[in-house]
Amino acid sequence: MRVRLSAFALSISMMSGAFIESPAQTGAENTSESTATTIPAVAPNIVPVPAPLSTPVTKPAATAAVAKIAKPQIILDESAINKTLGSLALPGWEPRALEAFPRSIAHAGSSVDTSAVDNVPAFQLYGLEPHIYDILAEFGVRKAFKKTYQRGQRFLQIGVYVFATPQGAYGAYNFMRQGSTTVVVRGSGSSEDDSSISFWKGNSFVRLTQTSEDDEESKGALRVIAQSLEAALPGGTLPPQVLSQLPVIDRVSGSEKLVMGPHSGKKFFPAPYVSSLSLERAKGAVTSDYRFQLPPERLKLLLIDYGSKSVANAAYSAFRDNLDADHELTEIGGDAANTDIVKLENNSWMLVQLRGPRVFVITGARKKVSPLMLARQIM
Repeated sequence: MRVRLSAFALSISMMSGAFIESPAQTGAENTSESTATTIPAVAPNIVPVPAPLSTPVTKPAATAAVAKIAKPQIILDESAINKTLGSLALPGWEPRALEAFPRSIAHAGSSVDTSAVDNVPAFQLYGLEPHIYDILAEFGVRKAFKKTYQRGQRFLQIGVYVFATPQGAYGAYNFMRQGSTTVVVRGSGSSEDDSSISFWKGNSFVRLTQTSEDDEESKGALRVIAQSLEAALPGGTLPPQVLSQLPVIDRVSGSEKLVMGPHSGKKFFPAPYVSSLSLERAKGAVTSDYRFQLPPERLKLLLIDYGSKSVANAAYSAFRDNLDADHELTEIGGDAANTDIVKLENNSWMLVQLRGPRVFVITGARKKVSPLMLARQIM
């Protein structure tokens, strides 16, 4: 059932692996050479292994639903990472062997059996948990390097992830980083807390962690590693252009998350029918939180730029039809044409709007007018 509001009424109302990797907390309050390894074959749910950086990509890394990943925009000399991590000596710390991913599977005769690789899920080849690999695959992960340093019961853990594009590295940074933005910037962006340092540069994302708390000696060692890796990685780049489309006023700093497919969409924007938005076809998509003082609200915005009016219209129609099947939509007319508001089961309001080649979805509002106020800020 659809009810159309008058433009006048609307204008009146609106005036008022070797170690386990884990992502950072997603809540907005968080301002926050290898030896071949044999892995037992695991059957079904097989995921193709992403090609190395030097090999053109012919199909997605994770599932058929993931968009085809672009060719690398920055060519990374992997030997620079191997050399840096392979030769980096920390006095008093014992280094373990450098691991490179995806792993290869070798027979006893040392010849690589490619059919065996095909029978191992890609997340295992990358030494990651499935839910983390799914998102990094959408971001275009190509290679990963891991190394551990030990001193007694203390450990330093290094992860360097290489992506097809700088956008993928930025997405991984915002997904897996911890702590707040640092004053001294490393690479194109960095953050740290008492036990970790994260930064991204070019096509690479680096995450360094220590296992001991309140340990300045370990933290000092992490800083030495970060400095060495930053110097070895090529190319400083700017954040993805889609970020510039986000409204600045009332935005919660550090809450921005890049979306490059259905897995990251569901992770960073938990709303009904997000999978029907064809996120894998987007030119760029991003989420961010907003905090209003009057009325007091905490909203979440998903901004999707499809780069095509026809693709945007198809995604908007599919999302809207799914909502209309289970909820009572309110259509907004006048200047806010192609806008629908719906009240969800948790008594919050959600807005979806089509504007040219873009679609916006806003959730979390307690007041019906709040998502309209935020939508008006989007240029």
